[in-house]
Amino acid sequence: MSVPDRTRLPIRRPPFGGVSNKTLAGSGPDWDLIGHPVPPAGSPNVLLVLIDDAGFGNPSTFGGPISTPNYARMAEGGLRYNRFHVTALCSPTRAALLTGRNSHTVGFGSVGEFAGGFPGYSATLPRDCAPLPRILRDNGYSTAAFGKWHLTPDGQQGPAGPFDRWPNGWGFDYFYGFLGGGASQWDPCLAENQKIIGTAAEYYDQENPYYFPDAMADKTIEWLHGVRAQDARKPFFIYFSTGCSHAPHHVAKAWADKYTGRFDQGWDRLREETFARQKALGVIPADAELTPRNEAFPAWDDVPPHLKSFYARQMEVYAGYSENADHNVGRVIDAIEELGELGNTLIIWIWGDNGASMEGTITGSFNECTMQNGIPLTDEMQLQLTERYGGIEAWGGELMDPHYGAAWAWAGNTPFQWGKQVGSHLGGNRNPMVICWPERVTGTGGLRSQFTHVIDVAPTILDVAGIPVPSSVDGIEQEPMHGVTFTGTLTDPGAPEHRTQQYFETIGNRAMYKDGWWLAIRTPRIPWVITPEALKPYAPGVWDPDADPAELYYLPDDFSQAHDLAADHPEKVAELKELFWAEAERYQVLPLLATLSTFFGMVPPLPAEARFEFRGDVQNVLSGMIPRIYNHSYAISADLVVPAQGAEGVIVAEADHLGGFSLWVDGGRLTHTYSMMGVFIYRQQAEERLPAGEVTVRMEFAADAPKPATGGEVTLFINDRPVGKGRMDHTVPIRFSGYAGMDIGRDNGGVVDRSYEDRKPFPFTGTIKKVTFDVKPHLTGEDEQELHVAAHHGHAAHALAQ
Repeated sequence: MSVPDRTRLPIRRPPFGGVSNKTLAGSGPDWDLIGHPVPPAGSPNVLLVLIDDAGFGNPSTFGGPISTPNYARMAEGGLRYNRFHVTALCSPTRAALLTGRNSHTVGFGSVGEFAGGFPGYSATLPRDCAPLPRILRDNGYSTAAFGKWHLTPDGQQGPAGPFDRWPNGWGFDYFYGFLGGGASQWDPCLAENQKIIGTAAEYYDQENPYYFPDAMADKTIEWLHGVRAQDARKPFFIYFSTGCSHAPHHVAKAWADKYTGRFDQGWDRLREETFARQKALGVIPADAELTPRNEAFPAWDDVPPHLKSFYARQMEVYAGYSENADHNVGRVIDAIEELGELGNTLIIWIWGDNGASMEGTITGSFNECTMQNGIPLTDEMQLQLTERYGGIEAWGGELMDPHYGAAWAWAGNTPFQWGKQVGSHLGGNRNPMVICWPERVTGTGGLRSQFTHVIDVAPTILDVAGIPVPSSVDGIEQEPMHGVTFTGTLTDPGAPEHRTQQYFETIGNRAMYKDGWWLAIRTPRIPWVITPEALKPYAPGVWDPDADPAELYYLPDDFSQAHDLAADHPEKVAELKELFWAEAERYQVLPLLATLSTFFGMVPPLPAEARFEFRGDVQNVLSGMIPRIYNHSYAISADLVVPAQGAEGVIVAEADHLGGFSLWVDGGRLTHTYSMMGVFIYRQQAEERLPAGEVTVRMEFAADAPKPATGGEVTLFINDRPVGKGRMDHTVPIRFSGYAGMDIGRDNGGVVDRSYEDRKPFPFTGTIKKVTFDVKPHLTGEDEQELHVAAHHGHAAHALAQ
């Protein structure tokens, strides 16, 4: 058998090694022709686990308050890494993890929803950067991804594709999960392989409610058993990427109740307690210092007494949610062990794709999307709205989409400063990692402190599998991987530190690490504030990045970044600034703040479409792909056939009661319900019933002015005759939902108008021939361009929070 050339993919079929005579007489077959590539002998199985939006100080395995027994089990049987780094944002970390290259180089300087016009921000994987799953698959691995994806551009998440931006296109044989940045854990808009399947059928079973983290583990185990039923030896690569602990924080009450009273001391004391446990465990040095609270976060002692239980419950739910994620990862590990394959399975478990998320704002929120829509709510308002949807005991249930207060996230990043989005500081980009490989790891239960980065994971997996990084894929010469293997650390605590230099950049917050020195440059913008006023200082021609204040830390002596040495070493600051700009040029980081370019008028060309027609059984149109009805006048019409006995049900519905709209028929009367993020609920209804036969109905919204969040008048029509009206004082300026879909002829999953909750999905009992959206009525060219810019501002604002 010839040795395959693994440097050029796909691996070429070997030449025929048999004999072909004129007839079978004397001919000899070559059975290798019907074979397939196999990995090198001894290649291990790989389970790569990524937890979402979780910080260094969260899991008990690293001293945190959240019980993580399965993570601890892997650490005791493997190794803890306490100087592992990610980017400070979801999609960039995922792109770096799965390609072995810096995120900007592969087009993910920002999140997948926000595809921009600069190479480092295109949200499109270049074909000269073949990802890890493609390399493993072409070398004979079975590959599957489960959970959160977040690497498909917003407008490409439907049946038209292109599917090279979906998980299958990245090299996964199988995918089950959701494509966006967040999802309801009770009612996600699911995708399987190259199809949006929307709400799981089990969602409608009230006796055994659907819960995505459980289903995600079930599907992983089912896939694994199927692979083994066919091939007992083929190694597998499983990417298990949880939706937890990204908002919304959803978990059954019993999980949250395990933490009742555990956070009554508040975030300041929690940090002190976590810090003490971290030292006792040895996951931070004995001389590490606890960094102080930034003035952006309130002191717990300043929180009004009647609100403390509200805040404490936020963290209880988050903790239960996180412990449940640990439980479900443990179920997958148990399944591997039951197959007798745990010994030869390399498990890499990263607790957080960035630091814990501060995007719940200071108050936390009953609906995480209120922040993204710029809706200012005080803590008292949040509490009142929470009561509307069941009270604090219902926080975590399906009637709310909650996020905790920013100070809890800061505490979850103990002992570091800041968190998600802040790539300049360790709170944003240093996360726990545990590696377990029973047959290979030595010194189990040990700690590794070599400086490692997320781009090093793919080269390490290929190294232990004996598979080279290909130089050519599909005839395209490849960009070398930027990461380096850290395989040596698996058996040698004193293995040399190969990553001596690394840049970091997230939304203008940037850092440069070299030989222990860390230059930190943070823009003064508070991460959860994205108002026009807050962004004015960063406009083109106004912002001078070289004028931003610089901090300098020497990490070998200062684990937590507690001592700024910039004033003492101006020459080192200048050196690292220069190096950062060189790295930024090399890896396509420039222009800085390209993530915010739409806020400053750099938007794609105006779309030609103004009318959108939906015919047939169209379901689960993801929220980033619905007609853009925001901030201006629009109309929705439907051509119906109403039977003689009348009709009822949903004609078209987007998202749910926490943000969405539904055009539906109630007792024969045309009805329009509009939820402005669950804060205001508007309903208009026709004064007469629909006639039988062919009928055209229409809802028109006449905006007061073409501006964000405009109010306006609603008129309902039957066959062009007005039959009802009403007013909406506020509309959604940016986006109804990050994770629910639009349906024709029913309201899948969580419903918009809870009066038909007991009839969901409440299908229309007549016939819908066509639904039409007119999203550009009565606009001047100037208005059109202004709203085009405003719409993309909103799209960017939503994307930043994912």
